[in-house]
Amino acid sequence: MFTTRKLTLLAMLTALAVVGRIYANVLFPFLPNMQPMTSVIIICSLLLGPAAGVIIAVLSTLLSNMILGMGLWTLWQILAWGLIGLTFGLIGKLWRDPPLIVMTAASVLTGYVYGILISLPYVFIMEHFLAYYLAGISFDTMHAVGNGIFFFILYPVLRRLFNKWVPAPKRTTSS
Repeated sequence: MFTTRKLTLLAMLTALAVVGRIYANVLFPFLPNMQPMTSVIIICSLLLGPAAGVIIAVLSTLLSNMILGMGLWTLWQILAWGLIGLTFGLIGKLWRDPPLIVMTAASVLTGYVYGILISLPYVFIMEHFLAYYLAGISFDTMHAVGNGIFFFILYPVLRRLFNKWVPAPKRTTSS
């Protein structure tokens, strides 16, 4: 169940992801795909759970694409970022305090997973899919490197903020 406090937090984190994605494209056009959106989704999913991760993924994609451009790719972006949110949300439920270096490595790997998921529709419409995918691997690498950098910087900060904002779940004692 989402409290007013958690909904407010989700709205602020969605705004962070959207603004980060839009302004990364504006301020650093020479660094394609280096934006904090994937890292924000991963962090929020780890700390708030899979439902929150998927909500942030869907809303961030829709809102940022209203500025950057909508198209059929939007559905695949929602699917890819939603799966990332779901996956890391489940990891967060199973592993309460994952080491920073392990999660940073996982966020780097996520850049490549996202690239594969986004490219999947082209398997059916392109004759030379492998050549298409390999031509874009440098963009996936930039995304992966950006994920690692943003995750490494943002995770400790957001985790500390979440510990203040979101109370720990109450433990029930059995008698």
